[in-house]
Amino acid sequence: MKRSEALLHRSMIEKSVQSLDSSDALKVIALYPSFDSMIGQTVEKGFRFSYGDKLWSVVQPELTIQAQYPPGVGTESLYEEVCETHLGTLEDPIPYSGNMALESGRYYIQDGVIYLCTRDTVNPVYNALSELVGTYTELI
Repeated sequence: MKRSEALLHRSMIEKSVQSLDSSDALKVIALYPSFDSMIGQTVEKGFRFSYGDKLWSVVQPELTIQAQYPPGVGTESLYEEVCETHLGTLEDPIPYSGNMALESGRYYIQDGVIYLCTRDTVNPVYNALSELVGTYTELI
């Protein structure tokens, strides 16, 4: 296979995996474009890419990927980590590792402690859930 054909195939794969649900997407992170390969490109909300060993999703309606703003602390308004699908019930709380938008009425777990979200955050937050007690969460 020629290099140009291989690049075309890779591009087709990267586009097709964008529509996978979170659980399936997390099984094939290597098929997503890397953050570094997307620098300088403009993408839409929901576009997924890999960075480190994690999968991330763009939260802005339109965003130009810039090298100085990789996913992590300080870029919560740009990206959120894609996590495995959980029901958000007391029996199946959503694992929280920061950089996630919280939804009212859903349960989250961090460091073995379960919290109930009492108010939507709308945008992703990075604080530990224990720091959000009284504002967005309550301890269960």
